[in-house]
Amino acid sequence: MADNLAAIGVFTLPTCSRVEFYSEENALVNIPSEVFAGFDFRPIEGAAAIMQRIAEIASGVRSRILGERNIIQQLEGAYKRLDPNLPIARIARQGIDFGLTARKIYQFNAPPIYDQFVRYIMADRCQNGELPDHLYLLGSSNLSYDLIESGVEEHFRSTTIVTRDPKSARKRLHRETDKKVEVIHQKEFGHAREPQSLVVIATSNLTDQDKADLQNALLRLEPRTVVDLTANPVMAAALAGKLNYVNMYGEEFRRLIDQNNEQLAPKVPLVRSDIEAALRTAQLDLSAKAP
Repeated sequence: MADNLAAIGVFTLPTCSRVEFYSEENALVNIPSEVFAGFDFRPIEGAAAIMQRIAEIASGVRSRILGERNIIQQLEGAYKRLDPNLPIARIARQGIDFGLTARKIYQFNAPPIYDQFVRYIMADRCQNGELPDHLYLLGSSNLSYDLIESGVEEHFRSTTIVTRDPKSARKRLHRETDKKVEVIHQKEFGHAREPQSLVVIATSNLTDQDKADLQNALLRLEPRTVVDLTANPVMAAALAGKLNYVNMYGEEFRRLIDQNNEQLAPKVPLVRSDIEAALRTAQLDLSAKAP
């Protein structure tokens, strides 16, 4: 849908808890009404207000995990879908740049919390120095590759990415790392019990059929622990109570988020102030150039 909307000039930004659409009014009215069915929505009007919102998102001050960096990839991906000559594309580009500049000035970056969480769960569930057999990463997402680069897989005898598109995943692995990681299609996953394995759900880009297939595979696999790192844990109801299942909304992960947010909270006003100053300068420049 994002590609179709970009073709009519709509900047579409999916975040952890919502989807945001920005464009000129005549483009927004062409979005099918069923997209908004059952959801609350709030309009943001005017180039300056939109630019400020995008800048704050890019800076990380609006994230549940202050300073988390995954949102940058989402913003850049949304921008790349647009015709760069469109007014909304120029607004988005400037907003992203203002946010990234403020982030850099104040070092407003969260540590690799997902990596910390997986390591914590692994240490907690695997006592007495025992080594888990296998790490499965469900989804060929940026998060999966970030976890591989962090070195988490070194604590397992083997690591496998489970994906709908093994060919693309292998190409990306070849480009980004020389670590030994197997890639399999999700239909090959979970045909036998592996009680010493650990599974990380690292994507929410799942069809209803994907969810059903993976739920059944996990119940057959019976891993030691399933760690769900998705913002919307769609398999929680099916897995909780049947497997050792933890997600980002449990006490263990919240504790890591709270520690991060306590460290970065004093910088939030500084980052916002820097963005507001950049916006004022941009508006003055536009006024000076006006005929």
